[in-house]
Amino acid sequence: MRAKKVVEREERYARQLIAENWKQERLKAAKVLIAGIGALGSVVSTNLVSLGIGETILVDFDTVEISNLNRQFIFREKDIGRPKVIAASEYLKDLNPGVRIQVHNADLHAIPKAVFESCNVIIDCLDTFEVRRWLNSVCVSLKKPLVHGGIYGWLGNVQVVVPFSTPCLECQPLIPAERLQKACTPPGERRKAEEEEEKNKVPSIPTVSTLIGGIQAQETLKLIMGGESIKILDNYLFYDGKSESFTQVQLQRNLDCIVCGEKFSLKTIEYAIDEEENVRSLKDRLIASWGLVEPIRVISNGVILENNVKMRELDIGENEALYVYDHSLFKPMRLILRT
Repeated sequence: MRAKKVVEREERYARQLIAENWKQERLKAAKVLIAGIGALGSVVSTNLVSLGIGETILVDFDTVEISNLNRQFIFREKDIGRPKVIAASEYLKDLNPGVRIQVHNADLHAIPKAVFESCNVIIDCLDTFEVRRWLNSVCVSLKKPLVHGGIYGWLGNVQVVVPFSTPCLECQPLIPAERLQKACTPPGERRKAEEEEEKNKVPSIPTVSTLIGGIQAQETLKLIMGGESIKILDNYLFYDGKSESFTQVQLQRNLDCIVCGEKFSLKTIEYAIDEEENVRSLKDRLIASWGLVEPIRVISNGVILENNVKMRELDIGENEALYVYDHSLFKPMRLILRT
């Protein structure tokens, strides 16, 4: 019986195994994380599981709604009201029983660092830039490739971030300044923000999400397969569904990027803190002390900190620093904390 199952699995992948320079063993050994199981996440997960990626981690804390069904093809009417990751895992396991599916029905920020560290590639299928910025900073700090995708009505875009090799999302010059400067929202306030966004739903067309999600899956596949003959997308790929056109915009790394830029030669400032205060409190005191301008970003080891994180929770050794940045500063401030 076991031998029969092995043969069946080989037959499942028969058509892709004959592709030039195909490395199925690399796919089997790979682990990927998909952040967001919506329109893009549905397409990405279906493709990667069908290809035989060894383990796929699904992260989402949303539930299925009837308005999802026109473009999130892995859900059915019977799934309405259920957690997306649970419904998705059932569909994907049925699609390909030979792979592993791990689910986290939780906010992305609550996922343990070890989960990100265990992955070969992380795929951004999120719908808010604030969370994408945070995920980008995590991927850069852990040196994990990030495949970003976004959709808005007839438009879509894809960018691959290979830390310290290609531009990261924080280097990205194509994001409107008012969005780029928007601070990450702590979990307690995020729900309020989501309720506000509910009034301004992002338009989503299934044909566009299918194309963009397919490209994200393709870039993930290429990152895992490797090889000199495979070229990873190193520009910003823009798609306009109305004109049926793809445009690649050349990007350059920003060496002064606060997330992936080179080390700054900065004047160090010693700053007294209370171990029980949180990042929001620290920001308020910095505003009062140096007249900084909101929104302020506080970065520890390359990761943008959320407002509710307490100082005692930071893994900062002696003589290590926090970097503080706002758009009024020419260079970030480097803080050595003293209790």
